[in-house]
Amino acid sequence: MPIDALHPGWHSFHLPKRGHAQEEHEDALAADPAAGRFAVADGASESSFAAAWARLLVEGFVTGEGKPWRDLNWLAGPRQRWAAEVDALSLPWYAEIKREQGAFATLLGIVFRPPRPKRPGTWRALAVGDSCLFRTRRGRLLKAFPLTASAGFGNQPRLLGSRPAPDPAPEQARGRWRRGDRFLLMTDALAQWFLFRTEQGGEPQAEVARLLAEPDPQAAFPDWIEQRRQQDLRNDDVTLGIIDL
Repeated sequence: MPIDALHPGWHSFHLPKRGHAQEEHEDALAADPAAGRFAVADGASESSFAAAWARLLVEGFVTGEGKPWRDLNWLAGPRQRWAAEVDALSLPWYAEIKREQGAFATLLGIVFRPPRPKRPGTWRALAVGDSCLFRTRRGRLLKAFPLTASAGFGNQPRLLGSRPAPDPAPEQARGRWRRGDRFLLMTDALAQWFLFRTEQGGEPQAEVARLLAEPDPQAAFPDWIEQRRQQDLRNDDVTLGIIDL
C-alpha cells in the first residue's frame, strides 16, 4: 500500500524575521507526501547565498534517489547545483570571498513507510543542527529530535556546507507511527519556543491546533507568530511543517 493511500495531511507555514521582506527569508521546506518525504532547513544568514543552499538541501533530501536519511552521501548533487547557481555571478571582491567560503544550513529530514502485513508503519529522521522534529498524539508530546530542551539552542549549531568538506555526522532517529500521530517540523526559533512552552507547563501543540482550526490558517499565521514574538518567541525566520497521519 503506497503512503498516499494513507492520505497524510500536510500544512506548511513560513515567515521572515520581523522587519524583513519575504525574499529575505532563509529557511526552506520541501515535501513529497505521496513518497512520505519531508524536510526543513535553516540557512545561516552570515554565509553567502544561504537561502539557495537551504532550498537545495531540502529538495535533495525529498527528491533524491536512494535513501538520503541514512547518510550524507547524496550531498554532491545539491553542492553541484549550488555552485552552478552562484559561481558565475559577478560580485564585488568582498562578496566573492564569502562565496568561496560557501553557504551553510541546518537540515532535518524525515521519511515515512506505510504498514505492511505483520509490520507497522515506521519513520526515520536525519538531522544536522537545530531544526527539529516533534511527534505528538492526542495533544501529548511523544518525541523531540534532535534537541530535547530549550537550553540546547545556541549561536553555533552544526551546519552543512555547500562546498565539499568533511561533514558533521548526522544524528538519526527512528520509530513506529500510528494513525492519528502528528509530526511537526520547525526551524530553530519556533522549535526552541515549543520546547520552552512545554517545559513551562504550557501546551504548544494545542496552540498549533488552534492555528489549524482558523478559517484561513495561512492568513492567520503572521498574527499567530507576532503574538508569540511579543511573549517568548525570538525574532528570527520561522518555518513550520505539520504532517498528520
